[in-house]
Amino acid sequence: MASSRGLPDTLVDELWRRAVGGIGPFSGAPAVADDALAATDDDVEAAVRRVVGAHVRLAASSGLLTSLGGAATLVVTAPAGTTGLYLLGTRLAATIAHLRGRDLADPVVRTAALVCVLGADGVELAERTGLDLVNASLLHGLRRLPPEVRAQLDTRIGFRLTSRFTRRGALNVTKLIPVVAGPIGAGADAMAMRTVATFAQAHL
Repeated sequence: MASSRGLPDTLVDELWRRAVGGIGPFSGAPAVADDALAATDDDVEAAVRRVVGAHVRLAASSGLLTSLGGAATLVVTAPAGTTGLYLLGTRLAATIAHLRGRDLADPVVRTAALVCVLGADGVELAERTGLDLVNASLLHGLRRLPPEVRAQLDTRIGFRLTSRFTRRGALNVTKLIPVVAGPIGAGADAMAMRTVATFAQAHL
């Protein structure tokens, strides 16, 4: 149960659950992928490009999370805008993985997507866990890790995300649901989303 796990693990669990399953008006990755395929005549790479462009625009203009009634509880101390940005990035990585035929229920795919969300920091964490990304792909390397070692990488990813949140200031967010709101640092957030896209397209 999430309540028996530490904050970093809970954060990773909840980001992935909401990115894949959606919540409220925020569609999950499979639905976003289906819409993109329908708009591109089932051209997978065209759909990937469409999804990337849409997520970069969202990061530049909205994507802010706020506290609303009816959403599942998530105990996280983090700025709402930062949480929204990483949820958006997680959905982008999950959507690219889904478009390319990856199983979003596969814990290895989840870990790979979250590595991509962190970009260079994620790759550094993966390499420090023992992955040789010079001679093996990220997904292949993760599959060779014992499950308990991969779980440790998930926890480290959660710690790194938590650290990023607290560097941008603290706000107690207990019930999270995405809504359209004001800009959250348009230029920097759009660049962050492009970075997620670059890593996800390369590794997923």
